[in-house]
Amino acid sequence: MAVALEEYHARLSRTRKWMRSQGVELLLLCQPEHYNWLSGYEPTSAFYFQALIVPAAEDAPLTLLCNKAELLLCEETCWVSDVRPIWTHEDQTGRLMDVLHERGLDGARRVGVNLSSHHLKPRYALELMRALPGAEMIDVCEALDDLRLVKSPAEIVLLRRAAHVADMGVTAGIDAIRAGVTDCDVMAAIQEAVARGGGEFPAYPTLVDARGTLHGTPVGKVLGDGDVVYLEVSGVVRRYHCNISRTVVVGEPSPRVRELYGVVRDALDRATEALRPGTSVSEIVELVAECHRGYEQNTWGRFGFSMEIAYPPIWIGALSLMRGDPHVIEPGMVITMEPGLSYSDGATMMLGNNVLVTEQGPEVLNEVPVELFWK
Repeated sequence: MAVALEEYHARLSRTRKWMRSQGVELLLLCQPEHYNWLSGYEPTSAFYFQALIVPAAEDAPLTLLCNKAELLLCEETCWVSDVRPIWTHEDQTGRLMDVLHERGLDGARRVGVNLSSHHLKPRYALELMRALPGAEMIDVCEALDDLRLVKSPAEIVLLRRAAHVADMGVTAGIDAIRAGVTDCDVMAAIQEAVARGGGEFPAYPTLVDARGTLHGTPVGKVLGDGDVVYLEVSGVVRRYHCNISRTVVVGEPSPRVRELYGVVRDALDRATEALRPGTSVSEIVELVAECHRGYEQNTWGRFGFSMEIAYPPIWIGALSLMRGDPHVIEPGMVITMEPGLSYSDGATMMLGNNVLVTEQGPEVLNEVPVELFWK
């Protein structure tokens, strides 16, 4: 398992305390981040319908419906003893209802479901609602994401390792960039370094963007003088993600690129320093907006987010550094800070680090220098 059994039990106890405070009698968790966090189970094929059944009673056992193809992965990583295989050709929600009926849980009046998840198909959600007509279905995605925000010492160890893997990948990418190579060559160097460092598959693609599109991936472009290459690499260890962003220029940077670097570096430094316990997200967002004044058309409104256990399609956690987010910074949070500028004269300028919030202040987990690289 990724952490000790006692930590999984503590997570479950906190979850059940929240359930009782909200009158939630039963959780049916189909989001892999959530059933991983509670049970330890680390699937690969997160697109399967799989469910962790969590009754509110403190002593009630959990039941995991695990797709038949993933059973051995479940045996390696999961502490839950009641695991029921579910075949892909079976009636997925029908099988879940059979287990609920067997366990006497199909009479629950208030049921928590991952209604905002990428992993619960609308078809299955509707089938569950029809199968439990007397139950009130509530979305628990936000609440369980919030429970995961503050990391334990064991989780921080894994996140440090993930940050190191990200550093290895982005360093290899920086070293590979020069005139005459392709963006695919750069991606190959990154992926080799990440794999050799023990990195797992990420929840979001590695970005090697030489076209100024912000979220671009390699297309075989041959790099030449003046190209601005944005790299974003994620290190993943036991599904815990840490990413890093750096920008590299082929040839000598233009005055405009140097200007963009100065603005983004100032925002990164000042916003990172503000990641202290008791600071609200809104304060940090206003600080970054002040740094970006005059460049509003080149921002996208989110300047970072919490890093968590994650599965495709995305690694964004419960906290987002953007307007309207109600969170307050707490010790033990790990947040990626990336206040970049994009679409400026065909270039994206991004610098980003993962930051651990401590009682003493912010600790940057990445070690690659925050400079404008040029080759």
